[in-house]
Amino acid sequence: MSMSLSKLKKLHVIIIGSVLCLIAAVALSFLLIKPQQERYKAALTRYNAAEPLGNEQARAAAQRDREKAYEELVAAQQLLDVQMEKRMPHLNFSNRETGMIELWKEQIVNMGPYLESFAVGDKKVEVYAPSFTLPAPPANPNDPVFGQDVIVFELGEIQVEGTFKSIMDNIRRWNNCGRLVKVGPVTLQGESPRLLATYSLTCYVYPAATAKDVPAIAIAGQGTAQPNM
Repeated sequence: MSMSLSKLKKLHVIIIGSVLCLIAAVALSFLLIKPQQERYKAALTRYNAAEPLGNEQARAAAQRDREKAYEELVAAQQLLDVQMEKRMPHLNFSNRETGMIELWKEQIVNMGPYLESFAVGDKKVEVYAPSFTLPAPPANPNDPVFGQDVIVFELGEIQVEGTFKSIMDNIRRWNNCGRLVKVGPVTLQGESPRLLATYSLTCYVYPAATAKDVPAIAIAGQGTAQPNM
């Protein structure tokens, strides 16, 4: 699943804006792809400027720079695509009705149970029941959520108890989660080996396609509901 480059800035800020957002591989992708994109644009500009001047040496150098920058951009995009394929559910909202059903299934059947199971699966720490909360999925196919580039789920907080090392390992463990999860600020209480850590979790979902440009559906008794986008 390829993510358009126009979507990167938001998630780039989300990922590197938190010191404890420990999604190393994904963060690396975003740290790589933005400079590679800018490098390619700069190389393309140099090539376009050199080509009409008739200076073969300058044109050849600019072409080599352009080709190298493009290869690096493609490699960074491929790295990002691997991570997105690993962590993103395939949600396609280009059809509002079927997309709504897909989101229901993701929230109710997949995401909620999976994240709770993952949270309590660390046997090296004492995990207290996570108070995850997911909003009810929309019941209207014209809901604005279907036009969003990213859907954000504030999951709530989790508490874990153990040694300092086991708690740090627990936080890093979210790197292996099958969803894109940000670990929020961590607060610590007590002393090792019975150190209590509390942190919040936020899950980000990027749909494969949105309903941003899809006409609203006529709903019986309501006429054509207009989404508020």
